[in-house]
Amino acid sequence: MKKLLWIIAALLSGFCISEARTVDRILAQVNDDIITLSELNRKMVEVRRQLEAKYSGDQLQQLIQKAEKQALDSLIQEKLLYQKAMELGYNANVETRVSSYIQQIMKENNLKETEELEQALAQNGISMRDYRDDIRKQMIAQDLVNDFVGSRITLLTPEIEKYYRDHIADYSTPEEVTLSEIIIMSEASDKESETRANELYQRMQKGESFSALASQYSKGPTANKGGNIGTYLISKLNPEIVKAIAGLKEGDTSKPQKIKDGYIVYHIDLRKLTTVRPLEEVKNDIRNQLYERKFAPEYERFITQLKEDAYINYPPEIK
Repeated sequence: MKKLLWIIAALLSGFCISEARTVDRILAQVNDDIITLSELNRKMVEVRRQLEAKYSGDQLQQLIQKAEKQALDSLIQEKLLYQKAMELGYNANVETRVSSYIQQIMKENNLKETEELEQALAQNGISMRDYRDDIRKQMIAQDLVNDFVGSRITLLTPEIEKYYRDHIADYSTPEEVTLSEIIIMSEASDKESETRANELYQRMQKGESFSALASQYSKGPTANKGGNIGTYLISKLNPEIVKAIAGLKEGDTSKPQKIKDGYIVYHIDLRKLTTVRPLEEVKNDIRNQLYERKFAPEYERFITQLKEDAYINYPPEIK
C-alpha cells in the first residue's frame, strides 16, 4: 500500500495536467488551453509542505515564490507536450495500456477489487476518472518525449568504457587492514627495549599467539584488547605504518619498528585487497548516467522549440 500512496502523492504534486473543476483564476493561456491557480496549488502541495518544514518568514515566502514560478513553467511544459502528442495521434490504443498499468498497481499493492483502489484514491481526494486521465496524459506525453528526445540519444560502447576508466574509483573498494600492536617502552635503555621486541617477534614467528603476548607485554593502550587497534583504509594510515606492513599478508607480523619511546610490532589480523567491480557488472548503471546527462539538454531544446511554436500568454499581474 505504501507504493500506491506514493504514486497517488506523485499524481498530486507531479505530472498532473487535468483541468481544475473551478476556474478560480487563470495564470496562463497555452494555445487553446489554460492553467489555473487551482492546478498550480495542486502541484505545489508537497513542495509547500517540504519548504514549510525547513524555513519560515521572508525566506520561506521567497522560496515559495521561486517554486511557484518553476511549477508554473512545469505545467506549461506539460500542456505543450500533451497538446503536441494529441496533435500527432499518440492517444491511439492508450486506454488499454492505462488499464494494464492500473491492474499492475493493484497487483503490487495486493488489491483484489477496483473498489479498494477507488477508496484509496478517494482518501486523497482523487476520483478514479481523474486518476485514469492523469495516467493517460502521462503515458501520451512520455511516448512523445521518447520519440522526439530519447531517440536522438546515442550511447556508444567506447563512451561507456571511457567513463568506466575515468571513474574507476567509484567502482572500487579500497584496500583496508585490521591491525594489532605490541608496544615495548624504553624503560631502562633503548637497546633493552629493542632486544625485548626482537624476542617477542621471534616467539611469534614460532607460533605463539600475538594477542596473548600483547596482553602480557604491550605497554600500549590496547593491551587489554590483545593489541587490536582497529580497521583502517590503507590510504588513511600513517606512511610509516604503511611502510612497516608493506608486503605482509593476513596473519603476518612486522619486524620491530623504532618509535619515539621504544619499539612497536604490528600484526595483520585481516587484510582486504582493493577490488574493482567489472565493467559488465556496472555497464547498465553507467549507461543510465550517460543517458541522463545527454537527455537533459536534448529535452530542453525540444521544450524550447515547443514554446517558440506555441501561443503562451500570461495575465499582466503574472508577468
